[in-house]
Amino acid sequence: MVPVVHCEEWRSGVWRWWGFSPAHKVDLMSHAVQGPAGGWVIFDPIPLDPERVAAWCDGRRIDAIVLTNGNHERAAADWHRVLKCPVLGPTGVLWEWDGIRSDEDAVPTGWKRMRLEGGAPGETAWWLESLGLMVFGDAVVNLAGRGLELLPDKYCQDPTALRRSLQALVSIPFESALFAHGDPVAGGASTRIQGLMTG
Repeated sequence: MVPVVHCEEWRSGVWRWWGFSPAHKVDLMSHAVQGPAGGWVIFDPIPLDPERVAAWCDGRRIDAIVLTNGNHERAAADWHRVLKCPVLGPTGVLWEWDGIRSDEDAVPTGWKRMRLEGGAPGETAWWLESLGLMVFGDAVVNLAGRGLELLPDKYCQDPTALRRSLQALVSIPFESALFAHGDPVAGGASTRIQGLMTG
């Protein structure tokens, strides 16, 4: 169990909550993003008390819970039991809970799934063009005291393949980015990530 220390509205239609995981020795971040049709998508959720959920959900529908890679099952089953919405995750992953559907079967309205080969198992970024927003799992992190960086090679299945995947990804200009580990980037996100691979 990861105790949630912080929960905040990062910008209109985007909430985030996070807590430190002693087992992982890093903050685990979760996000809720409101899509163009009004429904929310929750990414990589750690636990959050119902009162805090109500603060941002405000009775609006939750379209899906999305897991960005095979390491981010986290509290998805608990959220599903409360919200009754589908939980989507990448194929080819051995999940602990058997209620996770393939993210190839259903994509929430307005979102585009972007596979990132070479990262963690099933590594996937999610692109919401209407907000100019990319949501990352582990492929890129922005940890306090370290700054924006690519997933270290020792955690990659194939570092070269991941960089190739990210190079293709940043050909799509996106202004902001959310990360499963670390603070969001509010402006010039694709350009900054491009710089990590060329700098």
